Amino acid sequence: MEYPPPPAKPQLSSRANAFSIAALMSSGSSKDKESPESTIKPLEQFVEKSSCAQPLSDLSSLDPHGDFSSSPSSLCTEPLIPTTPIIPSEEMAKISCSLETKELWDKFHELGTEMIITKSGRRMFPTIRVSFSGVDPEAKYIVLMDIVPVDNKRYRYAYHRSSWLVAGKADPPLPARLYVHPDSPFTGEQLLKQMVSFEKVKLTNNELDQHGHIILNSMHKYQPRVHIIKKKDHTASLLNLKSEEFRTFIFPETVFTAVTAYQNQLITKLKIDSNPFAKGFRDSSRLTDIER
Repeated sequence: MEYPPPPAKPQLSSRANAFSIAALMSSGSSKDKESPESTIKPLEQFVEKSSCAQPLSDLSSLDPHGDFSSSPSSLCTEPLIPTTPIIPSEEMAKISCSLETKELWDKFHELGTEMIITKSGRRMFPTIRVSFSGVDPEAKYIVLMDIVPVDNKRYRYAYHRSSWLVAGKADPPLPARLYVHPDSPFTGEQLLKQMVSFEKVKLTNNELDQHGHIILNSMHKYQPRVHIIKKKDHTASLLNLKSEEFRTFIFPETVFTAVTAYQNQLITKLKIDSNPFAKGFRDSSRLTDIER
C-alpha cells in the first residue's frame, strides 16, 4: 500500500509541538535527525505511525499535565494503530487479555451501552479494566487504548421502539488519538499480578481539545481497543509500530454509542445503580425540593 507524501510540518510552539498528533508518530527520515541527547521518555516511545505520516517531534520537553494543541490541518483522522489484524510473533501470540467486570459490561451491552461525551471531557462508565496472562515476567510492555468507529453510519434513538436506528452516513472523522496508560512501561511481572485500569480516559466532542482526551462524534458507535507492545531495550526513539511486537484485543461487549445526553432511560438507571460515583443521584430522593 502506498502512502501519500508527508505534509509540510506545521509551525507550532514548543509546548504545542510536544503534544501534537505529529509528535505521536514517526517518519522514516526521523532517524537521521535524532541524536542520543534527544532520547524521548519511555511513555511516548512506542506510538505507531499511521498512513497520515508526519515528521517526528522531540518529546523531551514533556509537559506533565498532558496539555497540547495543534492546528486542525495537522491532525490525523485515521486510526494510529492498524485496524486490520496483524499476525503476531510466536511470543506475542501467547499473550491473553481478559476484560474485568465483564458481567457489568454484558448488562449494558444488552441494553445498548451509551457513553456521555462533553466539551470538557467525561470519564467512561463502565471503565475498561483488563488483565494479562502469558507475558514474559522479565520483559517490559507498553499498554495503550484507542477507540475506533464501528461503522460509517450515524444513529438516532427511536423512543417508540426503544432501539437505535441508522440515521444516515457518519459525520466526518475526528482526530485519532491513542491513550498510553500512565503507568507504562509495565514489567511482565507487574502485569501478571495486577489489572490495568483505564479509569482516567476521558471522552470529548471538542475537536480543538488540548488535553489529550479521545475525540468522538455524538450518535456514532465506537469500539474500544486495548494494545500491548513489547518494549525493546535498545530503542531510544519513536518507531513505526509495524516494526514492533504488539497485540490488539477487542471486546465486543464494550461497544457503545457516544451521546451528549442519555437516550435510553434503562441505561440511565443502570448507570446510577452501578456507578459508585453516582451516589448523589441515588440519595437525591432524601433531599427536600430546596436542597435539590
